Amino acid sequence: MMFRAGVMCACLVGLSACVATPSGPAEFVSRAQSLSEAQLELRQNAAALDSRFHEAGWVAEEHGAVVQRLTGMLMFGRGDNDRQGPVEVYLEASGLTGADSELIRAAARRDLAEATSLVHDLAVDGEQVAEAQGLTASSLNDDLGALEYAISDVRQALSLFREINDSHDAGEDDLSPQIGSLELASERLSGAADALMSRRRELRNSIGS
Repeated sequence: MMFRAGVMCACLVGLSACVATPSGPAEFVSRAQSLSEAQLELRQNAAALDSRFHEAGWVAEEHGAVVQRLTGMLMFGRGDNDRQGPVEVYLEASGLTGADSELIRAAARRDLAEATSLVHDLAVDGEQVAEAQGLTASSLNDDLGALEYAISDVRQALSLFREINDSHDAGEDDLSPQIGSLELASERLSGAADALMSRRRELRNSIGS
């Protein structure tokens, strides 16, 4: 993932580090100036997706938390034994702590449908930007940055829902079809990011030719 909001410098060999965590995809909305409507919509929707994934507990950690925790472990010997796992974070965010499996799976099924819709729509945004006119390689850097945050969010959400689904034999309550739909939407989002990278490469080559 590309961390543009702050500078992350770390010397893990010498166990000295300075870390500034990124603010997330909302940063790219605030930096949006003289953009096409398609690019602005992509960045706004990426920020909305990121906000929703965190709010709903589909993503367990804030941006940069993994790096901060690793740095703390290496520099100060701090462990993460007290850290909540992804499922615990999700259940707390959903108000389902202590709920029975049937309720949890029903909530997960609804959430998977919502997450899939958000990811699918963002993938379409990315595809539209890749085909847009008046783009610059510089502006595409930030478009890609916004998508990279979203892709990271989706990967964490998929890991969460797979863990919920694998918790025990679900029988007819299996979440695999819904997880498969989110996986397909995720693949489309990654494809849109690849298309933006190709477009950026073309623009850079045209400038250098």
